[in-house]
Amino acid sequence: MYIYNRMIVFRLTWIIALLFIITGCSSVGLSPPKKIPVAASKKEQQLLLLGEQHFKQGQFQTALQKVQQVHALNPDNEEALYAIARCYLSLEKYSQSLEYSRRAASYRSEHLPDIYLLMGRTYQQLDEPWDALRTYRYATSQYRKNFKLQYALGETYVYLDKPEFASDAFKAAITAAPDDAASHYQLGVLFYTNNYSTPALLSLSVSLLLEPDHARAASIRQNIVNLLASDLASKNTDEGDFQAVDAALNRQRVSMLKSEKKYTVFETIKAQYLRLYKELDTQKINNQQKTFVIDTYVSFYNRLNQQGLAETSVYYLFRNSQDEVINRWLENNSEKVKRLETFVKKLE
Repeated sequence: MYIYNRMIVFRLTWIIALLFIITGCSSVGLSPPKKIPVAASKKEQQLLLLGEQHFKQGQFQTALQKVQQVHALNPDNEEALYAIARCYLSLEKYSQSLEYSRRAASYRSEHLPDIYLLMGRTYQQLDEPWDALRTYRYATSQYRKNFKLQYALGETYVYLDKPEFASDAFKAAITAAPDDAASHYQLGVLFYTNNYSTPALLSLSVSLLLEPDHARAASIRQNIVNLLASDLASKNTDEGDFQAVDAALNRQRVSMLKSEKKYTVFETIKAQYLRLYKELDTQKINNQQKTFVIDTYVSFYNRLNQQGLAETSVYYLFRNSQDEVINRWLENNSEKVKRLETFVKKLE
């Protein structure tokens, strides 16, 4: 994980405080599992499959009955314990869900990451965020590369209004799963709300490139429009010094607004993005001390630009904006769009 210089004393203070709270008296008390599960018989497997089918159909009570039969046949089947806990959570019986998820967590199992996720979500439903935090912190210490656990940890830190720690968790999720659009989005929102203008623009754009049709796409586009229409000025430099980039984007916007020629909003946005690509691929940016944003986002956009896909990416970002000019361009450049989609899928 990257170590940044920003507000080190503040963060160390919070780390000490959090460790005190997390390691204090708690009903969580997770520890490495010691029990060995007993493999499921054919009949148990059939019942588990039936339970899963009912669960997917939203028939949670019927699903519960099936997996309870498995537990009766084999009390050491950790899959049954997990399935029971999941059914109870869906039935909003949180105490029972916690009971069975904790029992499932006492077994050595490949399902442990999912069990910890279930346990954390149950604490969240009970509005016990600190217990959820303890669960996710323990789970991520055991499964550092599990992006779902890192993401859940980040969400919990957001809920507890700890953006510094939430940011680290979402970065860990992205490192584990670079193509997870939700983690890029959450990190972008944190950048956006904490005045990291260019980093916010970069991460929100990656999220949209990965999932342009997602339900949150419209709000992401609006955030991007707001960023580009504002007087960009990233005062925070611990993610990289992007002040020159901010200034260039501002100059591009002001120049077009003052021009005798009348530009559409999208034409201005496209020009700003193309300027962004140029500014990112400069020695001033690339020679900076490595940070998450420099290593992850600047590297990605530089490679995308080198592939000749800069212009395509801008149209692609706004492809669902109901602008006929944008839709027509995308239709006429379908090969470039396919190349972009292939490139983005290989995000590392």
